[in-house]
Amino acid sequence: MSTQKILKKFDKIYDETYSDTLKYILCKCSNLNDIDDIIQETYLELYKVLKDQKEILNYKSYILAIARNKIIKYFDSNKKLNTVSIFQEDDEEEYTLDLDSRYRYRVRLYYKR
Repeated sequence: MSTQKILKKFDKIYDETYSDTLKYILCKCSNLNDIDDIIQETYLELYKVLKDQKEILNYKSYILAIARNKIIKYFDSNKKLNTVSIFQEDDEEEYTLDLDSRYRYRVRLYYKR
């Protein structure tokens, strides 16, 4: 299939599925920057599949499955990256972290004795 045909097919599918995909991702994720990234990655994956000429029977279900997997991958990678330990085992001092407001929900501190 030529690039022109792939792009036309992609545009058609994008127009038909974008609003449902956006609604699904909005329900699962609240950060607007993350939503944009997940949508972009979802439709990039669709484009790669179309380029490889794989047969898809139901585009809407397929795209929502891609979005679901991207959301799971996103939350798993954030969970791994956000676990930070700044304490030594013998520390008894208080620590104050001055964080930008956008990191308020992403940083977890663990103190084990």
